[in-house]
Amino acid sequence: EEKISVKAVTLNYWTVYNDVAQLKKFAAEFKIQRPYIKVNIRQVRYEEFEDLLLNALADDVSPDVVSLNVRDLHKYAPRLSAMPSSVETSKIFTQGQYFKETVIETETLPMPTTRYVESQYIKTVYDDVVINKEIYGLPLAVDTLVLYYNEDLLDKAGFAEPPKTWDDFTEAIKASTKFDANGGILQSGVALGTGGNIDNAFDILSLFMLQSGVTMAKGNYVGFAAGLGPGSFEDHPTVKALNFYTDFARPNKEVYTWDKKQGNALKEFVRGKAAFYFGFAYDLPLIQAQAPQMNLEVIPVPQLNEEESINVANYWVESVVNKSKHKNEAWDFVRFITTPEKVKEYTTATRQPTPLRSQIADQKEDDILGPFVSQILNVENWYRGRDYTVAKEAVMKMLDVYTEPFEDNPKQSEVQYKASLITNAARVVQQTM
Repeated sequence: EEKISVKAVTLNYWTVYNDVAQLKKFAAEFKIQRPYIKVNIRQVRYEEFEDLLLNALADDVSPDVVSLNVRDLHKYAPRLSAMPSSVETSKIFTQGQYFKETVIETETLPMPTTRYVESQYIKTVYDDVVINKEIYGLPLAVDTLVLYYNEDLLDKAGFAEPPKTWDDFTEAIKASTKFDANGGILQSGVALGTGGNIDNAFDILSLFMLQSGVTMAKGNYVGFAAGLGPGSFEDHPTVKALNFYTDFARPNKEVYTWDKKQGNALKEFVRGKAAFYFGFAYDLPLIQAQAPQMNLEVIPVPQLNEEESINVANYWVESVVNKSKHKNEAWDFVRFITTPEKVKEYTTATRQPTPLRSQIADQKEDDILGPFVSQILNVENWYRGRDYTVAKEAVMKMLDVYTEPFEDNPKQSEVQYKASLITNAARVVQQTM
């Protein structure tokens, strides 16, 4: 039994956007503690992940540990292993002064409980990873939306300080947008208003809706289209949020600054063609690498109600595949890399916000991480369905069509038409829940 307990084990770990160098460092440290366990880390492209995993499961050669976007957790939950209450581990050491003897000592280590997750992690983590009272993964970091801005462009627009409110923000956009003689956009204040050319459009619109008081979803019920009617259409919080978002892409509005003709939002910001960019912490290394000359600054997103701040969460969790032949060792490795010490080490190395309450105060003092964690206790991930890709595409399509001019139709008023766009998008999202 002792020999079996230290039989050589190889764990295959698939990750998408995690820092592979840091993970390999953790794997090497884990091997010192568990000499019989080797962890192979493979980086997989996000768009290829699902097909590769399904094929691996079908061929019975699945990975043991996978990194999943939190919005895909419910999708893959039937194929994942719920976290056990404990794991069995073995230690190997030698003893004896004159006659050396190899000793194998087994040990039972407790795993985090749902109560621990609820008390030690920010609220959204518990809501996201606990499914049917069982834990299906833990994060190394979390991420929230912030406003990146090009200080030089803001200076040229006459703004000495970054915006603190949404009113300040709209004024800064109007001042920093430049047009050519034909009304074409030469420089955008910000990438807002459309869907297809803004990678974070789903998150930004979710932010506006949540701040407007919209119940995006409750349990498995999608609620952002609830209560839409001709009499109350313009006053509906979803419509107010949609109008605020799409006005930035309407030529007849003062805040017009972006349209479908513009390139990708992040690329335009990096090129110095936009003053502001709504992004996440994972965007920071890319911006710094591609625009090292930019006088880059980061601020928290403005709030409609400073006393009840809210932001959106977008992050990854480390889970164990149910078909793994080494679930015990796989969960032991996940336990190891998600201890508070390793989380702090990972977030420090990667410059990402921590998911642990005890580490937030220190990160608030960090010049880079401060804006990300300033609202982290109130971040929310509302989508917990089975197909985030379909849900996201439905919202993006709604945004692009919503901004198109309404053509007179004797069978349908403009209000009815716009209400149907929102309702149809909500129906598609509902089908994925």
